Amino acid sequence: MSETRDIAAPLPWQEALWQRFDRALSAKRSPHALLLAGPQGLGKFALAKAMAARVLCDNPQSGFACGQCRGCLLRMAGSHPDYTLIEPEAGGSGILKIEAIRALTAFSQRTSQYNRYRVAILSPAEAMNKHTANALLKTLEEPPASVLLILVSHRPGILPATIRSRCQLHRVSLPRQAEALNWLQEQGFTAPEAVLKLAGGAPLAAAQLADERIDARFQTLISAITRIVQRQASPVAIAADWQAVGALETTTLMQRLALELARWQAAPAQSDRLSAAITPIAKAMPIKRLYRIADRLTQLRGAATQSLSRELSLEALFLLWSRP
Repeated sequence: MSETRDIAAPLPWQEALWQRFDRALSAKRSPHALLLAGPQGLGKFALAKAMAARVLCDNPQSGFACGQCRGCLLRMAGSHPDYTLIEPEAGGSGILKIEAIRALTAFSQRTSQYNRYRVAILSPAEAMNKHTANALLKTLEEPPASVLLILVSHRPGILPATIRSRCQLHRVSLPRQAEALNWLQEQGFTAPEAVLKLAGGAPLAAAQLADERIDARFQTLISAITRIVQRQASPVAIAADWQAVGALETTTLMQRLALELARWQAAPAQSDRLSAAITPIAKAMPIKRLYRIADRLTQLRGAATQSLSRELSLEALFLLWSRP
């Protein structure tokens, strides 16, 4: 699969949404604002980028961006003047700053420099606080011509009703299990049933969990959880050490650990992947408790996207491993 196709085409379970979007665009009935909503790990951000690519393409082919025209080349180079991405600053509070929304407003009001459309992606939408949401609302209430704003949200229910009501909702749902498993197998993952279950049925989250690279941060997490289960350290104290990493990435790492522990439980004598490192945790973790932790991690993944509860979410994550 080429890089262009990865960026500019929807995933299999997004086909119906894509056809709806493409029909509206072809008929020149595209809304001024879209809200892509659904659980994390379904490729909503990738879908938003594919939509932006389709809009900015000069010569779409079969309903997709061609990947060869000047508009596509500018976009892929990250230099298209009529495209912008609004997201929280890396390593910051996780909240979208008012300056970012003001920049979006200025972008939407200026004249197109290349294409007839200007496209902005805002992700995740729930990173807005009251002030930034109010600032965005002014743009949504009086949308400039030929501007498409795409909001991506993992938790649309916490967005202000005034924001939701001014966007056309595209709900991205979990795919059927067979469809998700087929996609994972096409990506080269073998026997993906267990990892898909741990990911709550979300294929992209499952693919991330199945990544077998054992990086330093993952090893640090294993060490931290070992200290917790052996009562050598306080979960709250360890959570404080992970503030810079953040609750979302910590959740992903813990889900990877849960997968490794499940494999160890299934065949401890045959498991040579990380076996020495995870054995102390696995021996203290009955399989039923492990699955309870995995289920709770899936639930807490949503809370991890809320910037205002970041510290609380981290403590909740590490406390999971200390409870009988």
